[in-house]
Amino acid sequence: MVDCFYPLYPLLIRATAPLFGGNHVVSGVVLSNVFSLAGWFLFLRLTARRWGLRAALWSLGFLIAFPGSLFFQFIYTESLFFLLLMGLWWGLQNRRLALAAVCGTLAPLCRGPGAFLLLPLAGHAFETTFPSGLSAWVARPRQGRRPSSFPHSSGPATATAENQPSQASGGQQKAEPARGKPDRLRPGAVWLVAGTPVLGFGIYLALMWHWTGNAFEGIDAQHRWGDHAISNIWNIPKFIAAFFTPATWYDRNATVLDRLVFLLIVSTLPVLWRQDKSLAVWTVALGILPAMSGTFTALTRYASCAFPMFVALGLVINRRPRPWAGAGLLAVFGLLHAVLLWRHVHFLWAG
Repeated sequence: MVDCFYPLYPLLIRATAPLFGGNHVVSGVVLSNVFSLAGWFLFLRLTARRWGLRAALWSLGFLIAFPGSLFFQFIYTESLFFLLLMGLWWGLQNRRLALAAVCGTLAPLCRGPGAFLLLPLAGHAFETTFPSGLSAWVARPRQGRRPSSFPHSSGPATATAENQPSQASGGQQKAEPARGKPDRLRPGAVWLVAGTPVLGFGIYLALMWHWTGNAFEGIDAQHRWGDHAISNIWNIPKFIAAFFTPATWYDRNATVLDRLVFLLIVSTLPVLWRQDKSLAVWTVALGILPAMSGTFTALTRYASCAFPMFVALGLVINRRPRPWAGAGLLAVFGLLHAVLLWRHVHFLWAG
């Protein structure tokens, strides 16, 4: 059963346990909370940098109140994985490719969906290498809409001056001419970063081979657990059938709440597509593909790391002066969060 778990977080707990008298539980709880606070801080800074503080605060509020976010405080991989995502986002925005490469390599060692980061990283590398190809189509202006900022983005958002929020718009994004030096990154470097999830997954297989004699022991153990399998992504009929056959409101399998979370993820895609198409790609990697590979199992927990979803919710509430709508959604999230927390501390399935 131990082989089901990805090694990075357990190794960190083991390494830091001597600081807490050899207590692995205390070490894990402390690490989870430190990682969570660091990840949330970076999320707030990076979101405010592009869309303004008010939108960023709404986004952070939705992230923290989200039902699945209760696992950020417990010994689960969500906190570390989210911090790695923020490190990756920061590295791409600020052209710190070494940081991005480290985070991209470690993500698959933290949890399986880290391998899906190949999609958004490859998209970023393609846009950097061929800025006049797909970018010209993505950036084309549409009547009544702002041009997409995707060509200038470094991952989910950009760090260029064109995306700084204007004070006159109350924190809304204001399209301005691009400023600053042109991107002088070598195309080969961004493609190397794009390949880091593959490298990380290869390291995971090598470690499993070293520890067990079978590189695929962890994958086999997950099959015996009976939930997640990469082959589920191609089994579209199974996925559709599972969506329409929930058995309980919330339990380990066939739950209504996980399907509602999936609908929430899908509903944010149009907002993300209009705002920045790269954000939609990240959402597919962090929300849609985990839902398909796991056939909705524990999606409420997995979705807590799908950060573009919370960005979209914050943007919608911020752009429409309806604080009651934002407060209502926060209340719903908070209530569900409390219910799942109660289930978790009473040893019932919570994700």
